[in-house]
Parts: sequence; C-alpha cells; structure tokens
Amino acid sequence: MRKSLLCLLAVVSAACNDITDREYPAPEPAPFTSTDADATGQTRNLLKNLRALAAEGKTLFGHQSSTLYGIGWTGDANRSDIKSVCGSFPAVIGYDLSGIELGNDENIDGDSFNNIRNAIIAAYQRGGITTLSWHVNNPVSGGDSWDTTPAVGDIIPGGVLHEKFRGWLDKTADFIKTLRTADGTQIPILFRPWHEHTGSGFWWGKGNCTAQDYITLWQFTVEYLRDTKEIHNMLYVYSPDIVNSYDNYLEFWPGDEYVDIIGLDAYERTGWSLPTEGARLLRLVKHIAYQKNKPAAFTETGLENNKSNPTWWTGNLAAAMNDIPLAYVLVWRNAAENHFFGPYPGCVSEDDFRAFAQNGRMLFEDDIQNIYK
Repeated sequence: MRKSLLCLLAVVSAACNDITDREYPAPEPAPFTSTDADATGQTRNLLKNLRALAAEGKTLFGHQSSTLYGIGWTGDANRSDIKSVCGSFPAVIGYDLSGIELGNDENIDGDSFNNIRNAIIAAYQRGGITTLSWHVNNPVSGGDSWDTTPAVGDIIPGGVLHEKFRGWLDKTADFIKTLRTADGTQIPILFRPWHEHTGSGFWWGKGNCTAQDYITLWQFTVEYLRDTKEIHNMLYVYSPDIVNSYDNYLEFWPGDEYVDIIGLDAYERTGWSLPTEGARLLRLVKHIAYQKNKPAAFTETGLENNKSNPTWWTGNLAAAMNDIPLAYVLVWRNAAENHFFGPYPGCVSEDDFRAFAQNGRMLFEDDIQNIYK
C-alpha cells in the first residue's frame, strides 16, 4: 500500500460514479477451476474451504505484518495488536516480497525476509493463512514500484529484459520454496502480484503498459512459477483497485484459468466512503466472482490513522461488506502511530473492533483450525 494510497487519492476521487445500487443479474456460473491441476492437497483444500466459508457468510479477518510489529512494540513472535485487542491472531496475515528480486535481506519496509519466513511457518503451524504481495522494483529504471517508467513490454517474453525478469522470478521462487515445515510440508500461500493495476500508480498499472502486455505478464508469472519452477503451493489473487464499471474491472483479466481468488483494493478516504461507494463496488465484485465461480476477497482496505471514528469497524467496514460473500478482508499494517490501519490497545476504536470481531461473521486464527483439511 504505502505510496499507492497517495497515488489513488489523485486518480480515483469519483471512480464509482457509474456503478449504481442496482442488483446485477445472476448469470450461469462458470465451472469451478483453479490455476494449478498439480496443486498440493492442502492448497486445494484451502481454496475450497475459503469458497465454502464465504458461501456460508463467514469472512476471515486479515492484517498486514501483524506478528512482526505493532504500536509500541517489535520483535515479539507471540504478539499481535489484533491478538492484544480480541484474543486471537488474525486468520490471514500479509507480508510483502519487495526487494526479494534483488537478493536483498529486507523488504522496503525494513522487514527481514528471514523474520518473514519464520512468521509464515509459525502462522501455518498455528493454523493460520499467509498472503504475499510483491512491490517489485522497476526493472528498467532501477526505481521502486512507484517509478512509472514503462517496463512491462521489456520484461515479458520477447522483451529486451526478459532474461533479467526470469532471474527475478527465480529469486522469488527460491524464497517461496523455503516456506515449508521441518518435515518438508509446503505451506499454502495466497500470492497477490501486480496488484492495483487499474490505477496508474505502479509501473505495471494502466497507462504505463497496454492491457495485453499486462495480461502476458500475469500469465507468464503464473506459468513460470508453476511449470518451470514447479511451485504448487500457491493460489493466485487478482486485485484491481477502485474501478468504475464491470468492463473496467475485467479490462486486464488474464483468463479464468490464471486466477484463483477475485479481489479488490479500496481504502476509505475523504470523498470516497466504504458504506456508499465501497458497498456498490463490492456488489460488482460479488457479481463477477459469482460469474467466474471463484471466491472473492477484500484484499486491501482500511482507514489510515483512525483516531476520529470510534465506530469505523461496525459502522463503515461492516456496512460496506454487509451481505457480500467475502473469503477474507485484510487491513494494512500498524507501523507507527502516524501510519496504522488495524486496532491496537488504547486506540479510539478498540471496543468497536471487539464488537466487529464478535458479530458472528468474522473469523480469526483460532476459528479456522481445519482450513487445510
């Protein structure tokens, strides 16, 4: 998220104007498919269980970097601001792989990849789920993900930097392959690359590459990791940011066989409200997820530095999700008192989050002990 929130503020102030409150027609759903016929049994079970829980009206709560640090603490493996508030770790915990492609020891947030690996293994052993995003450096300019120098055409097959990109995928694959227990069990991962591409904030975003080049990038990423590197413990999550129509959401769609989970990144901000614009957009996602016969998720959301709305969780987030079947919802990290999204002890919305957590819909790590079975 980080800089992308600022980029989104500049581009999407009225992005949902032509998504109305109407109910979308119920099309005949496509066959239920996954990206990998050779996926591990636990990975297949995870996808089926996420789909089943969403259909039952249950949603897993997620939080970025939740066990690495929080407000006023760092480095306590048995701690999380979420756990401190409601008694359980989040069901889904997110981490970012930015810099792994360069061979760095830490990502852009200063999180050690060794610590991330240990946290992922620990979460799996407790019964929890991991999702990985990847804020990839710009392979042309050497800048970060927000350097919008065009690059996609250079790294897809036939591009002048394609071999360089393959090397970056090799490093990513090498890390993924270390995500296993002592007995060799591969840990299922929700992988969310090339996100928020319907905006222009990243070098792989709209306006910085063609839709066809983006589709080729996504398809090659899946095929290379799955077929060449033989990684079979990943589910691929497609997550545009705020869009204004059905066609806008699917403009960069790589194909049903290349996506496991349909997502959405949308943060509450001035002039864009989750209970209104957010709810309408989630209904669109619900419609597409039904049509594609895939689980939907609210892959990134939140209200940064929520110090003024004590009922944001029950009044805004819950209202936006309402009766939308969502496999999980993830809010961004608690990095500092001037950059946090989740609740923490003593925050203004602490009591409201407990009510949100106990509303019968939300599931936490303690609630999903059979998620891989």
